[in-house]
Amino acid sequence: MGMLIDLLKREDLIREIDDFISETPTEEIPHVFYVLSLAKSRRDMLELLTDLAKGVDEELPSCIVVGLLYRNREQYTTKALYGKIDLLLALLKDQDSELVIQFRGLLEAYEAAQEAYGVRFKRKKARERMLAKNEKALIDMLSKFEHYANEFDDKNWES
Repeated sequence: MGMLIDLLKREDLIREIDDFISETPTEEIPHVFYVLSLAKSRRDMLELLTDLAKGVDEELPSCIVVGLLYRNREQYTTKALYGKIDLLLALLKDQDSELVIQFRGLLEAYEAAQEAYGVRFKRKKARERMLAKNEKALIDMLSKFEHYANEFDDKNWES
């Protein structure tokens, strides 16, 4: 999920997989992990991961990715953050999950604000206030997932 939205780099994922391989008994390592570790390109990795995942059933991986997005939010414009969130939500199988519903609401409010205040003759200050309010709502929502990124860093995502 993180690779698809350009949050995680191929090298980072390979490093995580290699750490897992070195710390895990051989009989417990899925064969695909070796293939992923040796993948030559991002495209190859994405194909393997897409085939492996066939959509994500659980919310935990997406919560981790949202937490990582929050941590790296300064790197992206608000529009780019919304784009990444939209793509992330599309990867989840359960489109009725709480996570999807919460972020879909924010996305719809953002799109409505863009539509309402994107017209040239609208007052500039009103548009700026509305977009700032919308951006704050997004950052506040993302911040609720920061602890997932911290747990991921601590390799404590199973608890």
